[in-house]
Amino acid sequence: MNSIIHKADDAQGDLRDVQGVLVLLSMALALIAAPTTPVIVARVTAVMAQHTAMTWAEMLEGVIAEQGGGV
Repeated sequence: MNSIIHKADDAQGDLRDVQGVLVLLSMALALIAAPTTPVIVARVTAVMAQHTAMTWAEMLEGVIAEQGGGV
């Protein structure tokens, strides 16, 4: 029983982490899209956002596989 509760807590924590990352990525996109953002800042922000999204996608792929989902 405790194992099931622990897994549910882990999954909920993972979802909270993903939510936080998605909020940060949306803020990065807003910064990139702002007309007053200097081009170099937009480019650096875009690269950071891309690397962050790719890393989290790989991490989530692992979490999904652990849960029995499949890719």
